[in-house]
Amino acid sequence: MRAIPSRFRVKLPRSSGFRLAVIFSAIFLIAACVALVAAYTIIEQEINTRHIRDIDQEKSLFVEAYKAGGTAELSDLIATHSKATSGFDRVYLLTDSNGNKLAGNLEVLEHKRHFVHLYEREMRVPAKVIGLKLNFDYYVRTFDIAGMTLLLGSSARDMDEVEEVFLQGAGWAFVLLAAVSLIGGGWLSYRMNRRISRIEEALELVSNGRFDVKIPKSGSGDDIDRLASLMDNTIAKLGTSVETNRQISADIAHDLKTPMNRLRINVEQALHADETGKPVSGFLSIIEKESSAILKTFDALLRIAQIEGGARKARFDWIDLSEILTDVCDFYSEHAEELGSRLVLTPPQALPRLYGDAELLTQMLSNLIENSLKHGGDDLTITCSATVDAHAILLTVSDDGCGIPVAERKKVTRRLYRLEKSRTTPGSGLGLSMVKAIADLHAAELQLGDNNPGLRTSIRFPL
Repeated sequence: MRAIPSRFRVKLPRSSGFRLAVIFSAIFLIAACVALVAAYTIIEQEINTRHIRDIDQEKSLFVEAYKAGGTAELSDLIATHSKATSGFDRVYLLTDSNGNKLAGNLEVLEHKRHFVHLYEREMRVPAKVIGLKLNFDYYVRTFDIAGMTLLLGSSARDMDEVEEVFLQGAGWAFVLLAAVSLIGGGWLSYRMNRRISRIEEALELVSNGRFDVKIPKSGSGDDIDRLASLMDNTIAKLGTSVETNRQISADIAHDLKTPMNRLRINVEQALHADETGKPVSGFLSIIEKESSAILKTFDALLRIAQIEGGARKARFDWIDLSEILTDVCDFYSEHAEELGSRLVLTPPQALPRLYGDAELLTQMLSNLIENSLKHGGDDLTITCSATVDAHAILLTVSDDGCGIPVAERKKVTRRLYRLEKSRTTPGSGLGLSMVKAIADLHAAELQLGDNNPGLRTSIRFPL
């Protein structure tokens, strides 16, 4: 088989594969961004919850101190915690009912909030601490203790650090994902475009009359491989069809040339006889016979073409094949006896009904029997039978005549093909062609085999 040249004429940016790769890469990156945002939100909520829980636990400690020693005990504990805090990681502020500061490491706030994020500039951090250039927020909650206001805050430095690391990591991850998705998408689109280009080149070769082309496959069994296999089958069938049409044209020209020449000679003789006053009825009889034979050949060819085109499927119905077999055998039994042969019908089994064209199946059986009677020789025994198994109905017509050589069995189903090269006996070489066309229309399998001696023709109708 001819190999497909590796020419890739599809421009990558204009190809459907590249566009799909870009679209899916964009979708993938958007999904990755959504996932990163979701992950960041979950981490932030977890850190918020942890800080709030710590503040609430510390608040409980201060409430217990107040219960144990009053305001003095509470102020001392706040002062102790304030001194123990490094770098304002924790902030405390206790004010009386008039808003005056009682204890803590913060100045009095102008407003109170239940739970907020505050920047260090809002917290009135002392100037010496501001000089440290703090740039983080505080988680703050306020509580009421016996008319006093207790403000507790926790530094969000850890959240700032997590945010910084997360954003850096997310940025690098996005860059890597973008690079991988674009490179991977480009590579996949390149492979797809290469395979599509090979299919395109194969079809171009087919359009130029090359039907021996095979489309390369990746071996993965994917949808493009399955499509390539279907196209290979289609190309093979198209090549067979074209070759058959060529053969038919050659056979028609060959088979009809002789009768047409005879027809022309007889017409010339009839004209000459008419000019000389001789009778022309004999010539006209020969002309009528020759023209009838030619028309019969053309009618048979047209009928085969109609059958192969599937036009007769509109007449399909559920039929009894055993009834058709019995009727055809009854019709030909007397004719077979007149020719010195016998037609034997093996009583068919109870056959399931078959979906098909009764008229065509009758003609198919008639052609098989007539073919045996014409070409099988003298003193024949022709046997017809029909059996059924779990998968098919098997129709068989066999004889004990001269049979068909093995090398000729595939050829005899071609139109106008005859074993007798001299073509002196009546016939057009279309009988078995008609049988094969009818069998194909019914999705049946035609087989020609040995009957030892003679020919055994089997037609297998799938159930």
